[in-house]
Amino acid sequence: MGRVLMQMKVSLQCVHCLLERAVKQVKLATDDPELQMRVITAMTEFLGENLNEDCVPSHIGTDRDLLVQRMTGKDPYAELKVMSNEMALSILPDLQKLVDEESTPEARFRRAALIAAAANAIEFDVSGRDFSLDELRHILDNVEHDLAVDQVKEFRNLCAESEEALYLMDNAGEVVLDMILISEMRKMGTRVIAFVKGGPILNDATMDDAKAVGLDKYADEVHGTGAPAIGVNLERASEEFKEALYSTDLIVAKGMGNYESITELELPAPIVHVMRTKCETVANHVGVPTNKNIVLIRMPKE
Repeated sequence: MGRVLMQMKVSLQCVHCLLERAVKQVKLATDDPELQMRVITAMTEFLGENLNEDCVPSHIGTDRDLLVQRMTGKDPYAELKVMSNEMALSILPDLQKLVDEESTPEARFRRAALIAAAANAIEFDVSGRDFSLDELRHILDNVEHDLAVDQVKEFRNLCAESEEALYLMDNAGEVVLDMILISEMRKMGTRVIAFVKGGPILNDATMDDAKAVGLDKYADEVHGTGAPAIGVNLERASEEFKEALYSTDLIVAKGMGNYESITELELPAPIVHVMRTKCETVANHVGVPTNKNIVLIRMPKE
């Protein structure tokens, strides 16, 4: 049912992405051209000393983000995350209607899973963007069409067999749409524990975002991972998070950062990766084209 995934390391494309994202973050964080150049100079020095073929993209990306925050004294994505949450909350009722109109539990779960995949593709931080119900249907049709790895049925079966699941959240905004899938998982009898990031990193959801969108009304428990880190980084994570990660029945991992970092780990529970392949490195590792949606199960080794 599941795949065995080799460890994922940086590629040539990752180098370009690391620098490009750094420049974008610096521009968001400060308008001071001298400070911008000091940050980028420090960034190139850091990459020159630390970037090598054994690096995990999400881990070195975490170091990049923290360097920008440290030197500018600002979370570059703070305002964008607020906008993303507000926009996603505005379309939540219509998306819930799309799930509720399905006639069977299986169909409702599938649509909720597609919404979670769509959430990894929609850019919620486009100011003033309004979605109509017809447009949302069109987005979901495209998600279904672009589903390059479809293990939604197997995912639902795993929920039926699992007393508890960890749901590793990804971005602000996206977290709102994940709440629909969390609700469907709980209807299967699965107790869902949601984990957001332990501090600002990229545009990922934190406890502040979880409180802002009411995640606690959907998940049984909501916790932070203990650290600002892209994906799963055990060297930075809290003991509480590590204990939960190694004792749960099922793990749902949203987004590419979680995918990249989890390929480094041997976890005892099945892992369901829900994401869009937004970059060539991740797409090649999965074995699908770029800009495809996947619901992929990784089973633990025997």
